[in-house]
Amino acid sequence: MDEKNIREELSKILVDEPNNYSKIIELSSKLASFDNDNVRFSVDAGVIDRLGTELVARQETAVSELVKNAYDADAKKVTLKFENSDSIGGTLFIEDDGIGMTRNQLVNGFMRISSTDKLHNPLSERYKRKRSGQKGIGRFAVQRLGKKLTITTQTKNDEFALVLTIEWDKYKGDIDLLNISNKIIVVEKRKEEGTTLKIEDLRDRWSQASIKRIFNYVSAIIQPFPLSEVKENEDINRLEETSDPGFKTVFKKIEDNKAIIIADERSMIYDYAVAVIEGWIDNDGMGWYSVESKKLEINDIGQIGSNPDDMTEPFSQLSNIKFRAYYYIYNADLIPKMHETNIRNLARTQGGIRLYRNGFRVLPYGEPSDDWLKLDASIRQRSLLPVHGNFNFFGFVELTDTEKKFNETSSREGLMENEALIQLKNFVYRTLLTGVIKTAEVRNIKIVSGQKQEDGIYESIEVRIKDIAHTLEMLDRELEKEEGNIQIKQRRKKRLKKIQDNIKEIEKLQKEEQSRYLKEKSMLRVLSSVGLTIGQFIHEVKDYIINMESDIGFLIEKLKSDEVLLERVLILDKNVTTFQTYTSYFDGVISQNVVRDLIPIDIHNTAEKFWNSIQSDAQKSNITFNKPERNGVYMYSLPMHPSEWSSIFFNFYTNAKKAIKRTQVAGQINIECGFFENYIYLEFSDTGDGISEENEEKIFEEFFTTTSPNTLDNIDSSNEITGTGLGLKIVKDIVTSYRGKIQVVAPKEGYNTCLRIEIPKATDKELDKYGL
Repeated sequence: MDEKNIREELSKILVDEPNNYSKIIELSSKLASFDNDNVRFSVDAGVIDRLGTELVARQETAVSELVKNAYDADAKKVTLKFENSDSIGGTLFIEDDGIGMTRNQLVNGFMRISSTDKLHNPLSERYKRKRSGQKGIGRFAVQRLGKKLTITTQTKNDEFALVLTIEWDKYKGDIDLLNISNKIIVVEKRKEEGTTLKIEDLRDRWSQASIKRIFNYVSAIIQPFPLSEVKENEDINRLEETSDPGFKTVFKKIEDNKAIIIADERSMIYDYAVAVIEGWIDNDGMGWYSVESKKLEINDIGQIGSNPDDMTEPFSQLSNIKFRAYYYIYNADLIPKMHETNIRNLARTQGGIRLYRNGFRVLPYGEPSDDWLKLDASIRQRSLLPVHGNFNFFGFVELTDTEKKFNETSSREGLMENEALIQLKNFVYRTLLTGVIKTAEVRNIKIVSGQKQEDGIYESIEVRIKDIAHTLEMLDRELEKEEGNIQIKQRRKKRLKKIQDNIKEIEKLQKEEQSRYLKEKSMLRVLSSVGLTIGQFIHEVKDYIINMESDIGFLIEKLKSDEVLLERVLILDKNVTTFQTYTSYFDGVISQNVVRDLIPIDIHNTAEKFWNSIQSDAQKSNITFNKPERNGVYMYSLPMHPSEWSSIFFNFYTNAKKAIKRTQVAGQINIECGFFENYIYLEFSDTGDGISEENEEKIFEEFFTTTSPNTLDNIDSSNEITGTGLGLKIVKDIVTSYRGKIQVVAPKEGYNTCLRIEIPKATDKELDKYGL
């Protein structure tokens, strides 16, 4: 259509259909394209998909963004209700009793991408709450959750409610965003004020266990209590002025037309902490710590400088920071037995140090398997012996960021890595370790290797050996300045030299011991993985040998029958070929154990190698094993042992094979690899009988199994693998030891189970080191 025809049609629409705004906008946009003197930005509708499905990767993040919106709307309560959510395609209702939205707020706020409303109005209207978010894209979390959204909202002053429906599938590429319209209708009010989101055709399956995990996160979105005096005074004044009743979240799951309330089982555990460790930064950037323990009669305070060698050096990028951590030591008669089990169980899923920025929690800090402060890594290195993993702490950091030195990434997954974040990690980590050391000293617990006992009491020892050396060198210099008998000075120097030599020897022995321990631990894990793999291999070998023995016996009986002989020989040939392919894979696994070094692993290439080796067995088991999907290139993990991935793939495969066999129909397996931020992910899907809701968390526990024959002789064709209950536990240990994650996630369409691994990708430095 040329410019003249567009003008004519636009003129006609303006006269005949003046309210057909969608057509008017479409024609105006086309007419603007003939402006040769000026150019304008246009927006492809596909950006909505990237802002939603691609940008908001995690379920927790998507749901939390919507709960934050309810908090910002001055809601006292928000209820999330899941209907028919055990399979993909269910419905989620999110209902709040906030102030609702006017038509102007709905159009120019909710429907405006990257709106600046929260920048202009940082406090909520009624209760003056500090509002969350900066970028104005959190609402697209809805698109991540489901395919259709219906908003019903009403304010106290309006006599009607507004209903807006958005179908996200309309927002596809190659369509101008301006040309897609969404209908707003006016209906009778359903309540005095508030907003309800109805999200239909959910993209994920939501079991009771997954809802519980989300609840545990969402219930902790708001910082539990203030730490700094300034924030405490601000909160007290705000509550007195506004009478804010607080904010509550309720989760419900509809099963058999009955609403099941997902409740949190956490109890008040802070009173049972062995010690409370606090840290704060003063106005001059100086770090301070305090350690208090009524049980152990500790009350200590001191400085934490940015330079470990100079405790008076301030932190250049830190201010308005305070944190508190409750420290727990298990199996030491320091926690009442009736409470210790509950605390330990809670620590497995909710232990660690969380981070709150301007009052709102930031993921993934403090999530299970997240080791942002390197506490678990420090435990593995054993340079410091008292317990100090994430498992031993409940705590949080209060970060007041008025200068915006700490900014969330666009995906709301963590903070941007900069000097301020590095200094924050440094300060919190060293403060925690200071508290751990003070507690250990009072308990007379060994702190480092090489520390000696005298009369049953461990000598006082500096944790950082070079600090001791520095102190001795300073003393040596002072003695040089001293006046006195030269022979006395020489004897002193000899003693000091001997002490310095002893310290260097201790340092050397400590490093050697640490190196031996890490190598031993790594090899024990590798050998345990290989041991399980060999056990599974024995069963498979037995199955093939039985088939070959049958074939050979038949050939002996029918040796004179050429036609039958040929047929059976061909079958035997196929079995032997399959057997050779199968054994070659395990031959590679065993040979890999000769290699002691860890190297970056190309996960997709490793997956393809496994897929090639196992094809014949999959076909024999009536399973279609699809070629692994690649969503990216150069997918190298951080340095790992090659046989660890052999164990991972074989465990996943045998579990899937068993699950498919139980369905008694042909099955399908799929592997997908790709990138997720600084991780490489692998998803292993199958069409077996699935994992029951109550077992989703248990399958990674040691010795949990549904099949466990006593001996290999008891394994027959009805069993696919020996049920030791160690396979997935070993897989989880492998993954978490590299700061990765493994979990059951919602399966893709056509599959019933999906296991997802996220493992850190190799750094450029690591790739360069190994010439990759």
